[in-house]
Order: sequence, then C-alpha cells, then structure tokens
Amino acid sequence: MRGRWLLWGLGALLCGCRPAAPEEGLRLSPLPQLTRSGSAVRISGVGAVVLTCDTPAGPVIRTVTGGGEVPVPPDTLRCAATRPGQPGAEVSVRWPLPVPPGDEAGDAGPEVDGVDGTRVDGAGLEVGAPAGRRGTLRVAPAVVRLGERDTWTVTAELRGAGGALVPDGTPVTLRGGGLGPEELTATRLTVNGVARWILTPTTAGPVRLRATAAGWQATVTARADRGLLGGQPQALLTGRTLSLGPLRWQDGALPDDGTPVRLRALNRAGRVLWTADVTVAAGQVQVDVPRVPGAVTVQVELAGSELRVPWP
Repeated sequence: MRGRWLLWGLGALLCGCRPAAPEEGLRLSPLPQLTRSGSAVRISGVGAVVLTCDTPAGPVIRTVTGGGEVPVPPDTLRCAATRPGQPGAEVSVRWPLPVPPGDEAGDAGPEVDGVDGTRVDGAGLEVGAPAGRRGTLRVAPAVVRLGERDTWTVTAELRGAGGALVPDGTPVTLRGGGLGPEELTATRLTVNGVARWILTPTTAGPVRLRATAAGWQATVTARADRGLLGGQPQALLTGRTLSLGPLRWQDGALPDDGTPVRLRALNRAGRVLWTADVTVAAGQVQVDVPRVPGAVTVQVELAGSELRVPWP
C-alpha cells in the first residue's frame, strides 16, 4: 500500500513540473521611425533598437535605448533598425553615394567597364562579364606615395543585364598583388549596387587589382611610388643608444608614427656590419647598438627611400 502512495505522489509531482503552455496573444514591439539628419540618424520611438549602419569598411552595429539623434560612421551608405529578438522586420534609410577622393579634381585612376565577353581596352586592362552583368571598377588616386598617409579607394559598381543596380548584399571579391608580402583577398557586400575598399600600400611598385562577382569581372592597375626623404638627419650615439632624426619627407612632413625603418652599419667597402629594424616616432628613431668596429656609415631605409649619414 505504501508503494502505491509513493508512485501516486511521484506522478503528481511530475505532472506539476510540466512547463506552462506559451501565453497567447503576444504582440511584436512596433518598429521605430528612421530619418536622416545630416551625419546622424534620428530614431523616433521608445525601447531598445539594434542599429546597423553599412559602411565601405563593413557594418557597424550598436544597440540604442530610447529615441533621438545617433551619429553615424563616416561614409555611411545605409542604416537599418530592428528590435532585439525581431531580426526579420526592419526599417532603413540611405545616404547618397560618397564621391571617392580625387574624383572631384579629375585625378582618379582608370575606370574600367565590365561587358559581355572578354576584351582588352586601350590601357591594356583585361575586363569581362560572361553572364551579361555590367559594371565599372575604379581606383583613386592612380598613384600614391608610401609613408604619407595616402590610400587607394577602390569602387565597384554593378548593374544587371537590364541596367538596374544589383541587389544589396551581392558579394564582390577583390584580389591584388603588390600590396605587401601576401596577396590581398577581400570581399565586400554591395550597398546601392556599390562595393568599396580602402587600401594602404606597404611596398613600392605597380599593383594589379581584380574584382569578381557572379557573372562579372574587371581589372585595374595603380602604382605606389617610393617616399622621398628630404634634408639630412643627424645621428648621435650616447652610450649604446643610437638616435637618428629628424626624418622628414621632401615636403617637410614627418613620417607616420610606427612606419618601419631599417638601419644598417656599413664599413668603407660598403659591407653590412650590423642591421636593426625599428619604427619611427615623432620623426625620430632610437635603438641600442653593440660595438661595431669599422662602421663609417649609417644606411637608413624608410618607405622605399634610402639615405646615408656618417656613423657617429
């Protein structure tokens, strides 16, 4: 008899632990209203909002509580707002496409149209679009100088066979060599039919950039020139510390802090006796050196440019 009561009590306990049926009649939070306000977006409504802004460097996502104006990142193309837990419903606003640096002054690099088939245009740039999709690939400026904060803006604009912009989110992959020790591969998603990359060269010489998407490809070339150092820095040896500076470009500007510098100690015959890799800070470099018998010259390499100063 005691065993029956035990089984009955256990059954009642298990029945009481069942999860309650989901409450019916739940409603989704209403979406806010978004409006452009200069370099900000105005959110009208209450409650938390997940704001996603598409930029050439990728999406910037933040959670905003309450309404009001929210600053957006530079070069924002589109912002969309969703409610937490409701990713399927959104409202969005768009910004006009920014003009890449150099376009206003007419110093942009080559612009290449991708067309049906494959051809080589007058600049020797091979382009093609085997499936009827059309587009342009641009790089601006065509020439940059190392070490002077110069960057390339690469822009691909794609349209379908009927001339309409491709849907947002179309992947475009950019590949290129000559930007550094490794080949570049970077994918961006289109916004308003445009994918954009910001590139910083690290080595001098020509660069070949190829963009590909489903049914389209195009190639452009650009060039990075060596930085030209101006003036004659002074080398000072204090104990075991070698100080060298100021390093300046021909226009008088200081190299970016953190720019790599290679120092070499040379003898009269030009043979390398000692080498060190350092970085520049406020136009100066400092490094501890061992005793270097026979050194007569310090060779300085910076952003592809080279100069020599007497060994202190």
